[in-house]
Amino acid sequence: MKTVPDLAALYAGFPGLKTLLFDMDGTLFDTEKYHTLALQSIGQDQNIIPPFGPDKVHQLMMGKADHLLFELIKDWPGFPSSWSVSTFVSEKNRYLLKILENLSGDSYLSASIVSLLEEANASGLQVGLVTSSEKIVTDELLRITKLEKFFAFVLTRDDSVKVKPDPWPYMKAMEHFGAQPETTVVFEDSLVGLESARAAGTHLIKAEWY
Repeated sequence: MKTVPDLAALYAGFPGLKTLLFDMDGTLFDTEKYHTLALQSIGQDQNIIPPFGPDKVHQLMMGKADHLLFELIKDWPGFPSSWSVSTFVSEKNRYLLKILENLSGDSYLSASIVSLLEEANASGLQVGLVTSSEKIVTDELLRITKLEKFFAFVLTRDDSVKVKPDPWPYMKAMEHFGAQPETTVVFEDSLVGLESARAAGTHLIKAEWY
């Protein structure tokens, strides 16, 4: 979907709607490019040489949890052999948060998303956030944009037993709300996220507004 739907459109398309679940990067926020920039900054500082260009690196990263990304890039020339998964994740998040510190929230947040969240809150819908990003990044983004109040449930990488494309994250969110797949709509942008939501049996909107 190229534009963020309003609540009236969602009710018309999904009768009985009770629950909205949002992915974060690329769906709630236009932040995928900053994750890529953080990785590129690490690459420059550590003299890591990707086997392909920036566009392919960006596509490789989209929607993937950092521990999965680590497995894909740990053998690139120049990647520090002493780095563990946790070291890589900490470094990437440090670079990302440094980038976000110099940006205003409205530079990567659509006003239409805020409007939809406000409508959902006023209508009493259950609203959750399901992301493969770590808690430190998720909390900072919600704080900067003042969106914490809209989400009754937030599930991050740190809270997850299994990650997307496994359906577990969305099933866990529905379990929290006591929600059923047929009354739940998931907003996702990446292939792994779409696969996760599809496997959980929910209704699905592909986010293409960023």
